[in-house]
Amino acid sequence: MNSRCVAVRIVAIACILWLVSSVTGQNIGFSVEGSNGEWYVDSAERASDVQFSDFAGRRGMWLRNNTQVIRRGVEFADGTVEFDVAPMEKGNFVAVIFRRASGTNHENIYFRVHRSGLYNALQYAPRINASSTWQLYPEFNSTIDLPRNRWTRVRVEIIGPKLAVFINGGKIPVLAVSRLRGPAKTGTVGFWARVNEKPTEWAAALSNVSVRPAPIVASSSSEAPILQAAETLTDWEAVGPFPAATEMKYGAENLKGWKRIEVEENGLVILNRQFAAVRGARTALLRTNINSADARAARLELGYSDEVKIFLNGEPVYQGNNGFESRHPEYMGFVKPGFESVYLRLRPGTNELVIALTDDQRFGWGLTARLLKN
Repeated sequence: MNSRCVAVRIVAIACILWLVSSVTGQNIGFSVEGSNGEWYVDSAERASDVQFSDFAGRRGMWLRNNTQVIRRGVEFADGTVEFDVAPMEKGNFVAVIFRRASGTNHENIYFRVHRSGLYNALQYAPRINASSTWQLYPEFNSTIDLPRNRWTRVRVEIIGPKLAVFINGGKIPVLAVSRLRGPAKTGTVGFWARVNEKPTEWAAALSNVSVRPAPIVASSSSEAPILQAAETLTDWEAVGPFPAATEMKYGAENLKGWKRIEVEENGLVILNRQFAAVRGARTALLRTNINSADARAARLELGYSDEVKIFLNGEPVYQGNNGFESRHPEYMGFVKPGFESVYLRLRPGTNELVIALTDDQRFGWGLTARLLKN
């Protein structure tokens, strides 16, 4: 076989391997022009959403359109991510992501540039099955100043289940998380940014990016336990989801496939973990039993996203809407224990509580509930 045939065969084999890697989801992607192969995006049509150009006195990587730009060749579980960020004039969001298993499942820390100086200028909210989950974790908001058209230094430290974010060389974290909630333990590292509703406008620039993986810290009994109030309802089953347009005439005998689901802090049930996101609003049913020694009225405190319809022993007793901007402009719709109260008329013995929970799955689909003794 002559040298030309050997060369052709090598090229053919390389092409086949590239196609196989693309199909199997390995770390290939489309390299960003000007990055010397260090950065990539998932699809060719997204390649133009990242560019290298001068901004605020230095060379930077420009971002737009929510496009995730990923550091090539780095598998990251624990370690440090440092970078300088300069939000542009119209930028709304800029974020760092890590332990990225996919574009729809990863840890996510984002800066709301348009909320600079306010309580929610910075938030940790993992992306789970395509939902950003920010309504479910109001406790992970933080106030910071993030000036436009100027560089701000950010350091993110991840050690086992813990996260800390530092700004401009500060020694005290501006945001700390004792237990990360994301779906993956390891993955890639990347960034995204956007101008709301304007995908063609540049949102932010990055420079001096450093990604330093560290040895993985093994889980230990010293990690923060999951704590719940004594009245928290934790024994839940779920079934669904169904199209939200379906009239939910609840009847336990007609519903099949109930599955027990896990409960997090504050009794938080996250349906995004149970059901992959699909287009359009969906409704799932949650059920639990309440035992009562006698007939009495009991106060049910709950927080939810976005809409609920509550049934007690098969009868509808309450309906509510806590969606984003459902009550006034910029209304957040956070899921907090005790946000709303409903009095349940319990009968002696076992009472079945069923909650139909409807959401469009974008910002977190979940519920927390507790039944007070008096």
